[in-house]
Amino acid sequence: MLLAVLGLAGAVMAYFGATDDTENTVEIARDKIAVSENFPTPSDLRAQSKNFYTKEVGVENTGNVDCYVRVYVDFPDSGTASRSYFSIDGTDYYSAVRDISMTGDNPTVSGDRVIHTQSFANRLRELDSDWVFVPDNDAREKLRGYFYYKKPVKPGETTPELFKSVMIDTGEAPETVDLTVYAESVDSMKITNGEKTAYDGYEAAWNSFLG
Repeated sequence: MLLAVLGLAGAVMAYFGATDDTENTVEIARDKIAVSENFPTPSDLRAQSKNFYTKEVGVENTGNVDCYVRVYVDFPDSGTASRSYFSIDGTDYYSAVRDISMTGDNPTVSGDRVIHTQSFANRLRELDSDWVFVPDNDAREKLRGYFYYKKPVKPGETTPELFKSVMIDTGEAPETVDLTVYAESVDSMKITNGEKTAYDGYEAAWNSFLG
């Protein structure tokens, strides 16, 4: 009888002591981007010339969540900006001056390219592009000064190029030119009552993030 009881105890202990391991992987949401840029090594600026350069600027979502992106683009020197132009298609070039009110246009032809006096920012608005510029004097103070891509960008996707080419019109003694380009992103989803839901457009997402 003692042997039977000991045998039963061993069986019970074996039952409660049995273990098995299961690996549960939880991936942390990562809102991460990179500027996707095709910018071949440029030639030196030529004096008193229209210097054209390939510079294709887009933004790649390298994270694992959908996000909205915005890009800051500017020439630190305002004089350079007034002599510079951006092109969406490599043919028509529009003024890089950050003034959305520059609606008037007096185009001139330079070889197989057309140089416009209308601002690039205004041209985007006229085209109803997926890229939009919020000017420095806009009532939406928190959003000022950036080019915004209006659609969420999925993981692994890259936005269409903001522009594909740059033209710099030089004077007699051209110097080195700096063009600042950097991008930021924000999650396109929010938590509402414990549920994850989409923001109502890029403005809502950025306003929420910027506070």
